[in-house]
Amino acid sequence: MKVMIITGNPKSSGALAALTEEAARGAAEAGAEVEFIRLAEKDINCCRFCLTCVEDTDPQIGECVQKDDMGEILRKIVDADGYIMACPMSGGRENAYMKIFEERCVMALCRPTKRIMHVKGIPESRIADKQRYAVTITTAGVIPNHMRVFFNGSIKEMSSIAGEIFNAEMVGSLFAGRLFYRGLSKREKRKAYKLGKNLAESIMAGG
Repeated sequence: MKVMIITGNPKSSGALAALTEEAARGAAEAGAEVEFIRLAEKDINCCRFCLTCVEDTDPQIGECVQKDDMGEILRKIVDADGYIMACPMSGGRENAYMKIFEERCVMALCRPTKRIMHVKGIPESRIADKQRYAVTITTAGVIPNHMRVFFNGSIKEMSSIAGEIFNAEMVGSLFAGRLFYRGLSKREKRKAYKLGKNLAESIMAGG
């Protein structure tokens, strides 16, 4: 049982890092093999929109002309059973690291084969070989928890990456807001731990 932590956190410490580590501990103590992928430490170039991956429809991973760290990351995504997606909120949305990652994933791990009503060419996951599971963790400096529904772009975007691209069922999320003013609470750390544990248990139950 493999769980990948994909984090857009540019810092190795702080609130988001602490929550992510707690989620990792929960997953590991429930029996998962956990691996961190810190996007800020990887060589990931912006998508060139050359459409090479779109035209390469046969394999699980579409070919990319860029030979950077995304090739290895994509192979690990295919191999994983679950994902912890973590990202700080940036203007109500995912930050640049996660956005670039999303653009590089979308057609490398999807085919333009889905049809919604009269629209052809909607991305459809290439990796439907097994059911995967995912959770999300988001932090915000000034937005309080009770207002997250109005500023939940990063939650929706990470859930979309996991659900629509990775073929993963969402089993939980954590939003920790207004951290500039109050700091991280022990309760939120406990929630993160439980989130990771629940992820691992969902994978075992689904398998």
